[in-house]
Amino acid sequence: ELNNDKLYGCALTVEMIEIMGGAYTIGTDNSVWGNYKDLADYQYETEYWRGRLSETWNEAYAMILNCNEILENMESRTSLFTGDNYNIIRGEALALRAMLHFDMLRLFGPVYSRNKDKLSIPYYTAQTNLPEEQLPASEVIRKVITDLENSNFLRYRALRMNYYAVTGLLARVCLYASSNDEEGGSARKKAFNYSTEIIKAVDSGIFPFVDKKLVTGSPDDPDRIFSSEVIFALSHASRNQLFKNYFDPTRVPNYVFRMDNDLMNNLIFGGTATGGNQDDYRYRVNWVASGSNRYFYKYADMEDTGKIENTMIPMLRIGEMYLIAAESQSASLTAGSS
Repeated sequence: ELNNDKLYGCALTVEMIEIMGGAYTIGTDNSVWGNYKDLADYQYETEYWRGRLSETWNEAYAMILNCNEILENMESRTSLFTGDNYNIIRGEALALRAMLHFDMLRLFGPVYSRNKDKLSIPYYTAQTNLPEEQLPASEVIRKVITDLENSNFLRYRALRMNYYAVTGLLARVCLYASSNDEEGGSARKKAFNYSTEIIKAVDSGIFPFVDKKLVTGSPDDPDRIFSSEVIFALSHASRNQLFKNYFDPTRVPNYVFRMDNDLMNNLIFGGTATGGNQDDYRYRVNWVASGSNRYFYKYADMEDTGKIENTMIPMLRIGEMYLIAAESQSASLTAGSS
């Protein structure tokens, strides 16, 4: 159900949340772009987007209810589990409950850096038909961290929720909390410690950087996901539909999500403003030229559709850990230092 279109199968990965963040160039022609123009203009109060946001909220809390149901039912049935299965399932349910609450806080809560004590969202830790009270954002963060820490005995389980995924989520949450940290920078320090634990796993070969030959050496089967760098991913059997619905250039003259050409060519990958390089294989394999524009092919089918790389929707990858480690140290660095 995490792959539901209202959650990470679409809205919270490639569509609604990305438009809210300004990732795509949205046109002005209402006959082409419809409701997306309102969202790009931060008009969240339209009937359509209020409905869409409500669907995401409802689906997330339905998933949280499922996590709580699992946790409560398994407490009285411990004898049914063998080996590490009890701890693995319990840990996964706690971690997913924390992740979903955290994403709802980021989407619907106050700006944490400005007002962490403002009422935000409820945090459900038990099955109930009654509404829970809204909590201050700081209290939600405390509960998210508690759930993640309590699930942190998960072993490595490839792309499933696992020890490293929980550690990476803790790094993400602590960096978010550090934007309004009144405890001597403790959240920032924790963000650094958690992120560098993942980096040590990279150094030990658990999450190796992608082999360039797997990206550029197989034109029909490029690893556009950089799968070896993914810490936690969903498996979506119909992932190619995301490409067809939103990114395929054959959709023209209907809407197609893409980035502004000048932004692509001059600021991100090619321009002197940042010293980019259009030979960057992330650019070459994921942004394919068609006419005068480039289109996003990250979720297009590979030739061998049976490969795991062809179904993955990355939720957490090692690149974020390097960014968190750097940002969590930025307060103690002066210009020109490293």
